[in-house]
Amino acid sequence: MAFTQEDCEKALAGMSSQTQAQFLVGLGHVYTVFARDSYEFQGPGVTNPRLLRDFNEVHHRLYAQLSALLMHGEGVFPPDVLASWLCGEGRSDAFRAASIEAFERCFRKLHGA
Repeated sequence: MAFTQEDCEKALAGMSSQTQAQFLVGLGHVYTVFARDSYEFQGPGVTNPRLLRDFNEVHHRLYAQLSALLMHGEGVFPPDVLASWLCGEGRSDAFRAASIEAFERCFRKLHGA
């Protein structure tokens, strides 16, 4: 069963700050792997600049959340806002699918499934 954005929001809401930080670190790593799909095969170029930009933008927000969590919760984004970013709301279907897959992978890994 695939996660929905609502499932992602509920999952984030159920995490402590420390657990969320651990989760986001893992998610950031998976995003870098998925972003590589935008690179030219064994070349210096980029074949899908939109995809690369979308992953970069979500990374920017992910690191803002990590920073806030590590600063004792000051400026932490609520689960609904965070879920919308992490699930690619307003982005292409391909990006949304990759984002949900990344979220599911990291969530299952975090919970030993």
